[in-house]
Amino acid sequence: MTGKERIERIIHRQPVDRPAWTTLADAETRSCMSRDLRAMSTLDFYRHVGCDILQFGNYGMPPELVVKSPCRAVGTDTDTEVEVTSDGTRYQRLNTSWGTLTSAFKHGHPVKHPVTTIEGLRVLKQLWMNTRYQEDPDGGNWNQVVEAIGQDGVFCHTFGPSPVQQLLQLDMGVEGFYTLLRDHREETEELLSLMHDRRKQEYEMVARRMPVEVGIPVENTSTTMVSPSVYERYSLPQIRDYVDILHRHGRLAVLHMCGHLKALLPLIKQTGMDGINALTPPTVGDTPYEHALDVLGEDVLLLGSVFQPSVIQNANVVRDDVQAELNRMYTPRVRNAHFLLWIGVDGLPTPIERFLFVRDWFESQGARTV
Repeated sequence: MTGKERIERIIHRQPVDRPAWTTLADAETRSCMSRDLRAMSTLDFYRHVGCDILQFGNYGMPPELVVKSPCRAVGTDTDTEVEVTSDGTRYQRLNTSWGTLTSAFKHGHPVKHPVTTIEGLRVLKQLWMNTRYQEDPDGGNWNQVVEAIGQDGVFCHTFGPSPVQQLLQLDMGVEGFYTLLRDHREETEELLSLMHDRRKQEYEMVARRMPVEVGIPVENTSTTMVSPSVYERYSLPQIRDYVDILHRHGRLAVLHMCGHLKALLPLIKQTGMDGINALTPPTVGDTPYEHALDVLGEDVLLLGSVFQPSVIQNANVVRDDVQAELNRMYTPRVRNAHFLLWIGVDGLPTPIERFLFVRDWFESQGARTV
């Protein structure tokens, strides 16, 4: 089977000729590799290591292959000022007619959230009140990247996080979100409802036009940030709406959630989603693959479940260590599941040999008739 055939059969819950694997690598991943490997395009690197390509939205794509959304947010004019300090911190000031929101990022991660006070929440609320989505006739260029991937894999369209995760991760941070929810619950809930209404507009426009089968809301959900009770009250009904929109347009909904999920699985099941992307077992996560099957059922798509990072990143790891871990985790039940393994090493320098250890194990599994 080709990589495309293998992943498509998993998506359609059909047997495959051998276990399947993919990876997510970036420039940092390849920073310790040879110049030739660092110079490869993302897709050519995936081909070099021999994985089945599950292309995670625009991640790693060159400008000519980036998919432009078929809709865009329009609203009140804003002005953005950017300043980068000597230590690499990127400050961004969003100036609006209601006030200024300032955020800061370092190495791509937020170190200052723009909304930590009720005044900031009200500015953000005004921004969402004056935002709507409209069709963009120049967007939706999926065919270029699908053609570039060819028979080596599939493209999955990614969506931004739902309102709770957006506020927790980017706009408010954990402390800011829960402080504002406690002290100004009504206004925080109004903001969540506004954001959700606009996000549904986006899902409708994208799902109607996208030619690819799988949509991945990038949630990064974890009980390190959200409790089951908060998830049930706010996230569950919102995610269910997004799943319903994707299903209504004949698409599959696979939630990207790479955190601690064990306590949330019964609620996640109620969203009606088709599967989880980046399900993470201990020691980084807390959800063994087979426990996810216990709760979500044998029909769930585990479309990119994370391989144990402590094995891949161990400084002294050898081929036998990697392959022993693969032998351990691929129980008969996991082999029979709709399961795609993900070597998630984006942002982590990783010697090329680690990928080749994985490749050799999968190729040793041989092909069977299906």
